[in-house]
Amino acid sequence: MRGMSDLVGRIVAALRAGLRFNLTTLGLIFAIDTGIALLLWINEHQPFWQPFVSVQLHGLTMAYCINVAAAWDHDRPLRRLTIATLAGAFIGLVLVIVVKRYTLESIREMPGSFVFNLLAAFITGYALGLMFYVKRRETRAAAAMHKAEAERHLLSKQAVEAELKLMQAQVEPHFLFNTLASVHYLTETEPPKATALLGHLIDYLRAALPELRARSSTLGREFALANAYLRILEMRLRPRLRFAIDLPPELSDHPFPPNLVISLVENAIRHGIEPARDGGSVTLSASREGEALVVCVTDTGCGLGASSNPGQGVGLANLRERLAALYGERAHFEIRPAETRGTRATITIPYETRPQAATQPA
Repeated sequence: MRGMSDLVGRIVAALRAGLRFNLTTLGLIFAIDTGIALLLWINEHQPFWQPFVSVQLHGLTMAYCINVAAAWDHDRPLRRLTIATLAGAFIGLVLVIVVKRYTLESIREMPGSFVFNLLAAFITGYALGLMFYVKRRETRAAAAMHKAEAERHLLSKQAVEAELKLMQAQVEPHFLFNTLASVHYLTETEPPKATALLGHLIDYLRAALPELRARSSTLGREFALANAYLRILEMRLRPRLRFAIDLPPELSDHPFPPNLVISLVENAIRHGIEPARDGGSVTLSASREGEALVVCVTDTGCGLGASSNPGQGVGLANLRERLAALYGERAHFEIRPAETRGTRATITIPYETRPQAATQPA
């Protein structure tokens, strides 16, 4: 008894679902049926309402049956479409007979006309059903493609963030070992300088360690980290390294991806200053240019010509990928020769009119 009740409930629900039409689709069906009625009326000597009523009854009945069958949501949509269209054409023919009050005698006199109307309605309805089926399949395919693309971008961004976490968790061992070795040496030779160098190392770690768990940072924090790093190297490379930092106060709180600035500074030291016989200078600056925030790292070292693969290293490739994942086409990175000597690296990201506070470490 319960199974019969469930079956009746499903049938009633399907019949109700057949009445749920998209207004645009319903209007399109009505317009197509009206066009077909006009074509029939031109070739026949009868009032327009005659073919109009017949075609609309057939068309709307078949549309209802197709909607009830929900052919698009099953494994064999064309089979269900065929059955639903045939049922709708037959029910439509019955309604035409009832509405137009055909008698049994008139049906017996011209059975071929009714059979022809039934087949014509079925073929027309099936063709329109196929058209909607193809259109719906294309729409679903496009939606699936966009969803897959969105998921791919999400996975790409998550992969970049995971890589960033790994990079943030790795404090350069050679840098620490070399700095501690310098502290040890200066402790025996120049204790005051050893104390100063140790202080700069503490400042660097104080700036770097909070970034290990932060998802975002500010320009002020990133410049502070670069400043501590450069002060350490200034003491180690003297007199071969000089540096200058220019950060307008109004840009200090602007959100900025962590570790991008320090990556460019490290790149300038490693490939520009250290290989140069007489060293050079590093200038770190930030400015607002219209709706863009521009960060530049310029060095007067060896320049791009000294590299076998200028601007195409793994570190810079990761930097480009991070910018693309975070900002898409709204951000870009450029590295080129400086005006006089050395290299100029530039990061451009969208400027936020009202910067939000950077994400704090979890």
